[in-house]
Amino acid sequence: MKVQAARSYRRRSIGIEKRTGLAAAAFCLACSVQAAEGGGDVNDTVLASAPGSPAADTDHGQSVKLSPIVVTATRNVQPRDEVPSSMEVVEGEVLEETVGNTFLDQLKKNASVDVIQYPNGLAGVGLRGMRPNFEFTINPRTLILIDGRPSGSTSFTTLSPESIERVEVLKGPASSLYGASAMGGVVNIITRRSTGPIGGSVSLGYGSFDTRQADVALGGSLSDRTDFDLAVGYVNQNGEFRTGGGDTRPNSDFRRISGKARLGSDLTDMVRVDVTLDWADLNNNAPGPLSYDPPNASANETSRVGGDVRLTLTPRDHEVTAVAYASRENYNYITVPAQAPRYRSSRTESSYMGLQLQDVWSLSDSMTLTYGVDWQRVEADRFSFDAAGESLAPYSPNERRDSRGIFTEWGSKWLDDRLIVTLGGRLDWIDASTRTTPYKDTFTPGSSSFTSFNPRGGVVYKLTDSWRVHGSAGTAFAPPQGNELAGENVEYAGAQRRVSVGNAGLSPERNKSWDLGVGYADDYLDADLTYFNARIRDRIRSVIVSETPTERISSYENADDSRMRGIEARLALDAGRLFGLPASRVGLSGSLTRLIQAEDFDAGGAVPIRNVAKWKGNVSLTVSDGQAWWATLTARHVDVRYDNDNSQGRIYTGGRGGVFENEPFTVVDFSARWKITRHDTLRFDVSNLFDRDYYEKADYTMPGRAFYLRYTRAL
Repeated sequence: MKVQAARSYRRRSIGIEKRTGLAAAAFCLACSVQAAEGGGDVNDTVLASAPGSPAADTDHGQSVKLSPIVVTATRNVQPRDEVPSSMEVVEGEVLEETVGNTFLDQLKKNASVDVIQYPNGLAGVGLRGMRPNFEFTINPRTLILIDGRPSGSTSFTTLSPESIERVEVLKGPASSLYGASAMGGVVNIITRRSTGPIGGSVSLGYGSFDTRQADVALGGSLSDRTDFDLAVGYVNQNGEFRTGGGDTRPNSDFRRISGKARLGSDLTDMVRVDVTLDWADLNNNAPGPLSYDPPNASANETSRVGGDVRLTLTPRDHEVTAVAYASRENYNYITVPAQAPRYRSSRTESSYMGLQLQDVWSLSDSMTLTYGVDWQRVEADRFSFDAAGESLAPYSPNERRDSRGIFTEWGSKWLDDRLIVTLGGRLDWIDASTRTTPYKDTFTPGSSSFTSFNPRGGVVYKLTDSWRVHGSAGTAFAPPQGNELAGENVEYAGAQRRVSVGNAGLSPERNKSWDLGVGYADDYLDADLTYFNARIRDRIRSVIVSETPTERISSYENADDSRMRGIEARLALDAGRLFGLPASRVGLSGSLTRLIQAEDFDAGGAVPIRNVAKWKGNVSLTVSDGQAWWATLTARHVDVRYDNDNSQGRIYTGGRGGVFENEPFTVVDFSARWKITRHDTLRFDVSNLFDRDYYEKADYTMPGRAFYLRYTRAL
């Protein structure tokens, strides 16, 4: 990266790019923010990221470049067509215009990810056959970042959807850059950095199940050197939702208040500082499993606050970034008895703190070296209470994970920049432990230390201006969680007591993966097809040791082996231009993952990995007149998934219990927007258009068809 590029990049801070890429054009046909033309001042482009700013009123026929700038793949800026790994980029406007009340609702309809999601409860994603994490864990297998630093969130429900510039989904092992947990890949939420005249928007909405919505966003420059962003969102579903099967689910109302604030300043021409704060406060009632009689309803109250201080220095040929971050998340689980008052039965307090220091050294116009060090401490404290509020032994023990890592990534271009080569590696030291836990004397605290080195390499070769081939190979790891090593978890499912005990002999999971793909891009089409092959040694999974109608005992073990193979594809097509229409009038976009194999292997043979779909895909069709109206139809299909039948009466397996196949489903959404005046927009959404009865996790049916109306005023 040239020095001038580095300085330009510093001015807009990490995560801001020119709005380029045919994918962005196809995805964002419904947006009032248009991609900027190639060239021009960076600040003119960043201005477009402020909702309601003057740049938002530009004509929809501007030219676009084909490859958006991304940062996740190398911890450094580069065009996506120079990234050797498979990658999806979802623009912030796409998420904002996607029908959904949560960030996960928006992401799963635009990126090919596996999902576990409970109505108004916990939620998580998985990539490349990695089972989604759906409980409060400090060791996920898909790493979630905010602006390149750990999000500090243990569930997707606490991630704030406000102020998102774009989301980069990097698929494949990334421990060579990010350390533990980046086994299946990385989801990096990159937030908005607005400059220029202050602008923004405010919106109000109402919809099915007595749902009220409100959002406000504001951003821009306070002076020549200082800029800011502020965004706050509110959703309150006061009524109980109805499923596609016609059942009204009691105890299913929810409320969320969340937001993001940022203040940044260029202290000198070479020194910039940004301070950010993001938060979420949720109060959710959850209906519980559909099969339970009497119902096993619950509630949860979750609050999270996090932030970072980011210092960027750009001396000659260098871009040095130092980030200090911290977050705290409190999760209260509320028991809702059928014939007694509700009460808080457990509480989990999770805290993250860390430091990141890295330098991007421009060795020449065609060669860079990115290197740095990371430190992080994650702690989880757990509490349990009876109906009278007295303290009890918590379900799982308190735990801590300390990690330290050093990394380097070398990138170079050859053959007139047609050949791009990256090589890198990282060494991590991990300490995982359970700690003495008040009221819990049924276990002995334990600890384990690991050292892990993870290399990675990748190659991109541009055959022509349109065609390219790419490939990458690397390793990744995930250490055992503290309670998996030395814990005891007790919970009840109806009349059955379920006990999970730790295994002190667990080894860290280790993933070796490679992929090979081909991409094509021209003025109409941006497409990519990638084959991947991954093998995991010492995979950690839960196993049932014994089970009776009144008690189930489970533990953890390292499976002998796991194999995941599949094909990933993405497509963005400016279809209208094929028929002579102006750019961005008819757009088709989508992504697809087909798992050829996703299995654990042990002494008993192959066992399917649970909660990952054999194939899944998203497709969106958008039609616009380019000025006053836009309409989008989005479909998401999830094929067969395997899971354990934990329903009451084992209804999915005819009373036998064990593994079963979830039913495939397709959910379709519709959204239409009318620009009434230059500043006023009316939006109409239909979620689950065909009233599909479906679930992301068996026995937890999701809401059926819902209608929403929203008014937005640009400020």
